[in-house]
Amino acid sequence: MYSKKLIPAIFFSAALLIGIISYKTYGIPYDEPVQRDLGLATWAYIQGENDSLLHLINKFHDAAYEVFLTVPEKIFHLQTGAAIYHSRHFINYLIFWIGSIFFFLLAKKIFINHWLSLLPVGMLYLTPRIFAHAFYNSKDIPLMVFFIISIYCMVIFLDHPSFKNVFLFALASGFLLGLRVVGIIVPAFAVIFFLWNLIFRNNELRNLKYLLWYFLLFVIFSYAFYPVLWKEPITNAMDAFTIMSHYPFDTRMLFMGKMISPLEVPWYYIPVWMGITIPLFWQVVFIAGISLIVFNGIKSVAFLNHHWKIILLVAWLFIPWLMVVLLHSTIYDEWRHLFFIYPAFLLIAVFGIREIWMFPSGKHPLIFLSIKVSFFFLLIWQIMDVASFMIRNHPHEYVYFNALAGNNVGTNYELDYWGLSYREALEYLVQHDKSREIKACWQNAPGYYNLSWLSPAERSRIHELPYDSCKYFLTNYRLHPDQYAHPGWYTVKVNNLNILTVEKLH
Repeated sequence: MYSKKLIPAIFFSAALLIGIISYKTYGIPYDEPVQRDLGLATWAYIQGENDSLLHLINKFHDAAYEVFLTVPEKIFHLQTGAAIYHSRHFINYLIFWIGSIFFFLLAKKIFINHWLSLLPVGMLYLTPRIFAHAFYNSKDIPLMVFFIISIYCMVIFLDHPSFKNVFLFALASGFLLGLRVVGIIVPAFAVIFFLWNLIFRNNELRNLKYLLWYFLLFVIFSYAFYPVLWKEPITNAMDAFTIMSHYPFDTRMLFMGKMISPLEVPWYYIPVWMGITIPLFWQVVFIAGISLIVFNGIKSVAFLNHHWKIILLVAWLFIPWLMVVLLHSTIYDEWRHLFFIYPAFLLIAVFGIREIWMFPSGKHPLIFLSIKVSFFFLLIWQIMDVASFMIRNHPHEYVYFNALAGNNVGTNYELDYWGLSYREALEYLVQHDKSREIKACWQNAPGYYNLSWLSPAERSRIHELPYDSCKYFLTNYRLHPDQYAHPGWYTVKVNNLNILTVEKLH
């Protein structure tokens, strides 16, 4: 019993320590200054200072969370860009860390086994793109975290209906809807699996009152956590659904060697991106898990009865993706908009691991023992391989591709599409060019954003000029996957893959 508490405590303490060590190393991505402006506008709106929030194009993107990130900036009067973004990155990781604890608790509700429940959490941390995004992505990581928390609270509520559990479930899912309207999926799941448990007699009709209480509280909390709804709630709610399903973004992006529009993404866009960026062994055991679920579900109604939480995971994983496909929703920049389905993917993968490990040996014990031992060593190999990649390429582990991406990754897929590597390039530039005036330009906005990391003296030396008049040009190849004509003076690499180049023009 002591070790069951000690091992998770050590794991989560180590995860927190890694975050504390790492949070100051990341750059500023494309969307972060815009999201910060959203937080400041929401703060002003709540304070009654102005209603600029209502005129922002991203007003439906996580306003409740962004104002939370603004609190330290306001309380401690943070002035410099470095201090502000350090604060944001630390808090964002802290929320991710808390979410990973709830992920562990959710896994315990599903698998019961204490040790097995840590495995999906470890796999989450050892997904390089997710780990990196945990620091600077204040859109998609909080959405994933509060999906985890809401699903956990829903499971608690369905297992043990009570006013306390109703309140907590409504609070979590209400905040989730305040982040993104896709959170409406959770109340839908609550109805479906409440009825599911009634059909299979795991629930009683008299508990219907708790479900009704839930919807009342859910509406109240959703309204409270969605400031845009405070004026004209019906109209703005309809606008939120319309805009979030068809966000007005039409910047072309590189996918499978072609520049395509976000309005024209094929149905396989998300599966392909997941396939080339999730560690391979995680995918192998996921395929095993989902195959066993389908097989057992067809074979036995009893499986559907006793494993309704596993069916919930399948719904959590596939329904949002199907909604994107059927509604032709605007999706871009890899699969980050659907990060929130990844916990379900991992839990299904761990279900596959458990079922394979527990499979009876029958008449061929040596064969099954060999399979189990092979799975164990593949798991250890994948852990070591991914951990090695993350350590060697930190803080650019967000540009992780597995073997399925092929050899020509740079000409087939977006790399550092958010431009975080501009930070490293600018820091290198001011350290190695001692000129009083450094004439430079950059391909896109993150080049300017990442000037925030430089000291005032260093920043004063950088003079942004047109391409024809500058000495250095910095590019992360966004919207321009072809190599530029001039040789690179300095290059940021991930596994020998160029993600940003500083070109010396004169």
